[in-house]
Amino acid sequence: MMIARSDGSAGGAAMLGVTPARPLRWPLVALAGLSVLAGCTTVVTGSAVKDPGAATVASWACRAVSAQLTSIARKSPAEPQLRIPQPPGWRRFTTLDSKRVWYAMANDELASAGFPPTVVVGLESVPDATDPQRALEQERAGLRRSLGARELTVRPTTVCGYRAESVTYPAPAIGEIPAREALSLVTVGTFGGKTYVATVTIQSTEPGNPTYARDAKTILTGFQMLPPGSG
Repeated sequence: MMIARSDGSAGGAAMLGVTPARPLRWPLVALAGLSVLAGCTTVVTGSAVKDPGAATVASWACRAVSAQLTSIARKSPAEPQLRIPQPPGWRRFTTLDSKRVWYAMANDELASAGFPPTVVVGLESVPDATDPQRALEQERAGLRRSLGARELTVRPTTVCGYRAESVTYPAPAIGEIPAREALSLVTVGTFGGKTYVATVTIQSTEPGNPTYARDAKTILTGFQMLPPGSG
């Protein structure tokens, strides 16, 4: 996928309060997360399934976390409402906002060798109601295809009652960006006869950092996908 904006590193560094002497390269790391996000999204085909709708899934089915929740702006009232925890130190940046990237944030305080951990959130839709398991399988296939990832650790889970998977994998070095560990949470929900796939990808060059590990768990555990009209 082509990135419309790949400059902005100076402005982004200034926004994060980073001195020019040692700028953080969070846009580069986030761009790598974007390539993963784009590679994971595929056109899903399959048989129609029942739309769970707002009647069967509600906010009480979501997992509570201590961090404040940020509502991600929707592009259409028919789309699900996404919410993401924002632990202290994580800052929103808009450099990569696009049709595929709905939300991104980084934590410069946890940077390792100038590369801070980043989170990238995306949402894609399929025209009809599609079997969630098939959608998840095709997301994994896209991940293998885009990165050549073979060592995938997949854990089935749910997000606010919707079918989901967390996928942990080693992301290879790309140019200046060193190898890092990435974790993607993929959630599938059907609303109004259309299937939506939300992807949250968080990555770090120092996954063993205890603060990062705690924050990553908070972000992925507390992520929400809610029916349209949930506010």
